[in-house]
Amino acid sequence: MDLPKFMTTARGLGFDGADLHMAHLTSFDRIYLKQLRRMLLDNGLSVPSFPISTEFGRFPDRIEAEIEKCRVGMETGLFLGAPVARVFVGSTPPGGSDEEAFKRGADALRRCAEIGADIGMVVALQNHSGLTSTGDDMLRFHKAVNHPNFALVLDTGHFTGRAGPNGPKKEGHTYADYYKSLAQVAPLAPFVRVKVYESDAQGVEKFIDYKRVFEILRGVHYNGFCSMVYEGTEDEMTAIPRAARYLRKMVRGD
Repeated sequence: MDLPKFMTTARGLGFDGADLHMAHLTSFDRIYLKQLRRMLLDNGLSVPSFPISTEFGRFPDRIEAEIEKCRVGMETGLFLGAPVARVFVGSTPPGGSDEEAFKRGADALRRCAEIGADIGMVVALQNHSGLTSTGDDMLRFHKAVNHPNFALVLDTGHFTGRAGPNGPKKEGHTYADYYKSLAQVAPLAPFVRVKVYESDAQGVEKFIDYKRVFEILRGVHYNGFCSMVYEGTEDEMTAIPRAARYLRKMVRGD
């Protein structure tokens, strides 16, 4: 579906916001962006974050282009009303050095944070496998970037130790490692991505204990958006409403 249909569908399902990914925009023309902004207003939807699919680890020769992509994305997201840009650091090149990829990523993220500070938008790194597969990885980036305009996004689907589809796998890691990573990142997260893969008739997710996840979030007084992401095989319009009803209960603490 296109973005207008996405917005009306989100509104029909009772969601409060919509993540409009940079890659799904058909133009960066102000006329088009103003139309999107008006549609958001008419549907009563916020834009809680603006995702920009950056890759700083794998392709050293593309760093400048990726930073420029981030700048354009931040200006676009800010125009649409998003307070935070969700960015990604990527992974190590095949046969490359993890340490070099880390340093390259940290430097690029710092530069993005500096640009965002000038524009007026927070830059937040999302854990998404690769160089950000554990809470320790995320905290290391946070320490290395060391910028007040830099934060972390908590993605419940992309830490090691969790069973089920997608996400990074690491030998020896268990759910204890997974929930530790969530607890490490939660205090620094202005935004949370809530992944759904397979839920039962009541909407309970098979591979993630969301009662425990929301206990972690309440423990750090999290008060931001929880962006639901469905990555299962069931029909979306069957699975999403059911899972959303359950997740709203988790938000309320029922």
